[in-house]
Formats: sequence, structure tokens, C-alpha cells
Amino acid sequence: MKKILFIATILFSSCSKDFLDKQPQQNTDLNSAFIDMASGRASINGIYSLMKGVNYYGRSLYVTADLLSDNAYLSSSNSKRYLQFDSYTTNSTNSDARSMWNTLYQVVVNANLMIQSGNKLQVGASDSTEKAQILGEAYAVRALAYFDLMKLFAQPYNFTADGSHLGVPLVTETTADADAIISPARDQASKVYAQIEADLVKAVAMIPATPVGYTLSSNKGRVSLYGAKALLARLYLYEGKWADAETQTTDIITANKYSLLAKDKLATDFQLENNGETIFEILYLTTDNLGTDAMVNFCLQGGSYGDMLATDDLYNGYDATDARRSFVVKGKRSGAENPAILINKYQNKSTYLEGMKVVRLAEVYLTRAEARKMQGKDGLAAADVDVIRTRALGTVPATTATGDALLTIIKNERRKELCFEGHRLFDLTRWKQTFTKFKTGGATISITYPNNKTIMPIPLDEINANPNIAGQQNPDY
Repeated sequence: MKKILFIATILFSSCSKDFLDKQPQQNTDLNSAFIDMASGRASINGIYSLMKGVNYYGRSLYVTADLLSDNAYLSSSNSKRYLQFDSYTTNSTNSDARSMWNTLYQVVVNANLMIQSGNKLQVGASDSTEKAQILGEAYAVRALAYFDLMKLFAQPYNFTADGSHLGVPLVTETTADADAIISPARDQASKVYAQIEADLVKAVAMIPATPVGYTLSSNKGRVSLYGAKALLARLYLYEGKWADAETQTTDIITANKYSLLAKDKLATDFQLENNGETIFEILYLTTDNLGTDAMVNFCLQGGSYGDMLATDDLYNGYDATDARRSFVVKGKRSGAENPAILINKYQNKSTYLEGMKVVRLAEVYLTRAEARKMQGKDGLAAADVDVIRTRALGTVPATTATGDALLTIIKNERRKELCFEGHRLFDLTRWKQTFTKFKTGGATISITYPNNKTIMPIPLDEINANPNIAGQQNPDY
């Protein structure tokens, strides 16, 4: 491989070590990430552990998606975290952007190592299904990390007609040399998305419908076949491959492995790990919770930081009888905003055993609704969106809207259903939609697509260390 910057600590090292550390923290051969079934199981668990951190699914990905959108703003009484995000003044030295970049590439590099070593491993017939399952999960996780990198650091898939705009550096092979440095340039968005798609297609082909070693209902913390299909459907939605998105979502729905939480259980059971609606989530143990750094403490009031508040605009979008309105409640911010709309979606700050939802059945229905609408199947799309409306409101009149009016309903349902789950900003940009960013103190900014500040800067440390990316910074940074 050519000389390069990306150096990652190996699977068994501490997740808190700096991304640029060159020396492994354990005496484990990097080529041995998946040398037998025991090490394969340990390795995939190690990758999931990397995803738990505050700089990824633990907090920052979700904060970015809502704080830079029309859903949230920072209280005037805050802990000074994400201030640049809130004011749209992020620069190339921003520590949160840098930490997300580093953490996501740690996931990529460790997945690479698993895939490289796992593909060489020879196993007997009794282990072949589990080996394929673990490898399929590694492909799915690598795809997810690249998908998230693209959403954070590059303009959306449809920014250019042919995907020729800059994406992120695509690295699918990792050397075992702890001192090796590679310096990849940014690849075209179309190439990165093609790799994401190929990885997810491979994951779907490899992961068995009936998992080995666990059951679908007892462990939503691993990417199952249906989790891989749901992520692939999401990708197809972003790529505008409507028929493919419909196919994948229909497969999940008709498999009947998941069920929407009941209206009267939504507020209480959403936070439960392994609930019946969740398809894939990031699970936490008492020993690996984030404590005061957890998403719950960034949102919840009363002894928590409670920095992030929901906008009136979001709150006013809910009907009074909507069960989802309990996730954003009227109240006051002690010593600051009064009244304020408080975020109540994350609640467990005692044990922190509250999974961060990556994909759940409600999103699958809304993905299929949008995919069907974009194919002109308005009646079927309306039926899908009514499944979500009925769960939230009880008995509702059937949606009769068509065309753009129906699409608006679907978009609004996505906003109300998926707020504070890592979607809003990325939905707005893929829709090329103008929106209002509400700021601390009541000021607003009109964000017209395209806006260069809706994506993160390539970290200055990366620019300075990597000569092949030095001239490829995102505009306005």
C-alpha cells in the first residue's frame, strides 16, 4: 500500500487512545483479528464497543443530526459543548468533528482487519454458518461507518448528478505493520457509496436469517439479516433507488419478526433495550456506560446537563393526542429558558442501560412509504404512513393526499417519529430542503441548500498530516 495517515489501534486496545497512536496496545498480531471462532466473536464485539463511544453513537452523531437542523438548539445555560454546531461556526480545528472522524475510521480499520483475516480462515462445516455471520456483520459495520462518514463529511449522494463530488477517503485494506502510514486522497462520492452498497449486499448474503449464538428477540445489539436489510434500504433511499428500497423494506415487514410498540407503551418502552420494535441498536452494559457523557445527560433536565432543547417548531408539529409528543415536553430550563421544550426521549440516567436506536421498524415503514411515493405508488405509500400515524394517534382517517402533499406528510412523519435518533439534518440535505436553524437566545438562520456548513470540515490534523488530502478541504473551511 502507499504511504498513508490512517493508523488505528487494534480491536483489543482501549477505545480512548488517540486515533494516531502507532503502536498497538496489546501484543496481538494485527493479522490475527479473526484466526479462530473465539477470536472472531471477540473481534466483532470489540467493533461494537468502538461504536458505543461518545464520539459516535453514544452522543455526537445524534447531536449533530438534530442540533444542526430545525429540531434543536443549545440552552443559554450550557456546558460549552457543541457551541460551534449550534451557531453554524464550526471550523477545521473543532474537536467534536475531529473525534467523530477518528472514531469512525477506527471502526473502519478494525472491520478491515476482521474481513481480511476472516476471509483467510478455514473452518469446519459446523462453524461455517457462524463464520459467515460474523464476517457479514463486519461488512455491515464497515458499511455503516462509511455511510455515517459520508453523511457527516460530504455533501449528499444527489449533490451532483453523477456522484463526482468529493466523498471521504476509501480504505478497504489495512496493513498489519503498526508503523505503516497511509495517505489516501478523498474518493468520489459515487465510489464510496458503491462500496457501502457492495458491503451491505454482501452482509445480506452472508448473515443467516436465524442467527447463531443468540435470538433476534434477545439481542438487538448485533446486525442481524434484517438489520443489514434495513441499513441497505436506508442507503437505497439516500441513493434514490426507490424500487430497491421498497424490496428490502417489504422483506423486513413481511418477515414479521418485529412489531411497533403500542401507542400507550411508546413513551415508556422506547427506552428499553431489545424492545420489540428495534431492529439494531447500540447496547450498553453497566460496565461500559458513558455516565455524564451519555446522550441522556445532554438532554434530560434535573441533575443532568440538559444542554440541548427542542424547538417550538418541532413541538408544534405534533397533535395534542400524539403519543410521540411525550418525547418533547413543555417545561423550563433551570436558570435559563422559561418556557422551554425539553427532550424526554432518553431517560435512563441511573443504570444507563438504554440502547441507542440505529434502526427500528417505524423507520422501515417510513422508508417504504417514501420509496413507494417516489415510484408513483401513492395509495400504497399512504397506507404505510397511516400505519405510523395510527400507532401514534389511534384511529385516524385514511390519508387521501397524493403527489407533493403526500410527500410532505411522509417527511413530517419522519421528523416527528425519528427526532433525536440521528436523522433530521441528513434528511433535510438529501431532500435539498431549506430550513430554519434556531439558535441559542432566539436568533435564527435560514439554511438554503446547498450550505457548506451542513457538513463537517475535514479535521485540520488530517489536512496537515496527509499531503494527498491537503487540497481537498470542504468549502468554507
